[in-house]
This record gives sequence, C-alpha cells and structure tokens, in this order.
Amino acid sequence: MTNKEYDIGLLSGYFSGLLSQEERSAVEEWGNASEENRAIFKETEKVYRSINLLKEMRQYDPSAAMQKVNTRIKLEKPNKNFIYYWQRVAAILLLPILIFGGIYFYQKNVPEKNTIVWQTFSTPPGVKSQIQLPDGTGVWLNSGAKLTYPSAFIEGERHVKLLGEAFFEVAKDKKHPFKVNLGKIGVEVVGTKFNIANYQEENRTEVVLTEGKVKLYKNDIDKNPVITEMKPGQRAIYEKPNNKLSLHPVDTDKYTSWIEGRIVFRDDTMDEVVRKLDRWFNVKIKIATPEIKTYVYTGTFRHETITQILNLLKKTSPIEYTMIPSEKLDDGSYERQRIILTKK
Repeated sequence: MTNKEYDIGLLSGYFSGLLSQEERSAVEEWGNASEENRAIFKETEKVYRSINLLKEMRQYDPSAAMQKVNTRIKLEKPNKNFIYYWQRVAAILLLPILIFGGIYFYQKNVPEKNTIVWQTFSTPPGVKSQIQLPDGTGVWLNSGAKLTYPSAFIEGERHVKLLGEAFFEVAKDKKHPFKVNLGKIGVEVVGTKFNIANYQEENRTEVVLTEGKVKLYKNDIDKNPVITEMKPGQRAIYEKPNNKLSLHPVDTDKYTSWIEGRIVFRDDTMDEVVRKLDRWFNVKIKIATPEIKTYVYTGTFRHETITQILNLLKKTSPIEYTMIPSEKLDDGSYERQRIILTKK
C-alpha cells in the first residue's frame, strides 16, 4: 500500500488476523506514515468490529426476550404503578430494539447473493503475498502487484484482472475456464500453473507456463480470438506498442523462483538485473554509465541484502555503486532508497 492508496483486502486481513507478520508490518508502517493513513486505519477498524458485533447479534431471540418481560411483570408486586412497569419493559426492550435496528441497517447495505462485488488485493512494494480465490485457486503476488477479483464466482464465471506479477495455481474446472484480464490480451486456462508479469509501466507482458495448457487471446469488444496456445516450458512475450507476440523455450525456474524467496539471474543483462532488484528490495537503481547495461550476469540469491548483492556484483565486474540517503517526504514517509551504478 502506498501513502495515497489503501487496499481494503489487506486492512480486513489485518483485523481478521489472516496476514503474515511481514504483511502486518507493512500495514502498520503504512498506517503510521501520515495522519490521513492513521485516520483510515482507525475508521476501518471501527467498521470491522461493528460488523462482527452485528453478526453476533443475529443470534438474539426477540420472542424469548418478550416472554422474559411478561414473566417479570407477573412476578412484580401488585402495588407497583403503571409507570414503574413501563420503565421495566422499556429497559428490557431497549437493547434488542437497538440491536435489530442495527441488523436491519446492516442487511440493507449488504449486497444480495447474486450481486458481484469486485475487490482488489494489493501487495505493498518490497512485500510478497499469497491469497486463495473463491474457487480454491491459489495466487502468489510479487512486490507491487494488484489482483482484482469478485467475492464469489457466480454461475461459474471465473474472471480476474492482474497488474504486476503473480503466480497462479488454478483449481481445475473444465466446464468453467479461468480467465486473467491483462489489458490488451488475456489468459484462459481450466486448471494449470503459470506465471504472469504485467506491469503497467512496462511495454511488455510475459507469461511463463510450468504445467498444463494456456490459451492467449486478444481482448476485443465483440469477441476474444485466440492468439496462440502455450505448452509447458514456454515463455510468451507480448509487446504492447506493436501488438507482437513471440514464444520461447525457457527454464521456468528462473521466472517462478521468486515465490520460494529466490532471485535467479541466468545470462541476464544489467537492465534485467536492475529491474528485478528494484522490485525485490523496493529501491531505485540508476545506471549512470551506459556501457554497464551490456554486462551479463548469472547467479542465485536467497537471503542476501541489497548491499551484499551489489558487493558480489562489484567483485565480478568493473562497477561501483553509491547509495544516496532517503529523504523525508511532505507526508512524513520516506522516498525509496536510491542507488547509482557507475563503471570503475
């Protein structure tokens, strides 16, 4: 979550106790970043706790309450006046009246069963998350990814939308294909495993298939013609500016290792290395010497810090790096760590 945006899915997961410690820390950091964020955090907490209370109140039995009122009236001594009895009745009935008034308001504002409610699950920069969709499909989201999906797949329609990178393990259902909207193109499967990289700021979309079959189709208004079908071990690259698609055989581990906490480089140029490190560590690396972009690297990292990785790269190639201290922004947060790469 950024300082200006918040994701109701993450906040709800925080108050429900469903987030990992890493995700909870990210939410707390966001909440403390500004007064506006703290206000949103507190209001969301109030709403969440109110809804839970109303759900518990559904168990209240008004008939039983009235019977208790009648029993108490009969047991009272006959010398009590009418006002006294009315006060006792009012006191007993006041709480259930308030309760049912709240439940009525709650029910009026809850969507009907057949209404599709779309929600977005966002992963903060530098954080990775995992969620399960209503059909049992598992989704791993990389840093800065956003997945939009319905609260329920009505009548078997399994449609989602992705910005960023995610790995899908789709629950099998041959009668109801699973579709991922990626903008100009889409992915259709019935049950398989694949990785998608679809960042809005980049000029290409990538799909890597590890298991099963995948259909890539073009998003048109009237129809969605299939562009190609992929086989396991293939990587599809769709170039957004010229609408070109190409398929390449690859080692899928290089593109899916991130879900296991590994960064894998195999004959990658410095441009590709910088792109991955930027997202992984939520930093901003600038290549100041153009020649560095042509350098090629191979290696695997798991628990290393950004400084350790840069030091290793420095030992294997003639580069230097400079870390610029982060500056505090007007809203109280800090900008991303900036790193400058130059040739020795």
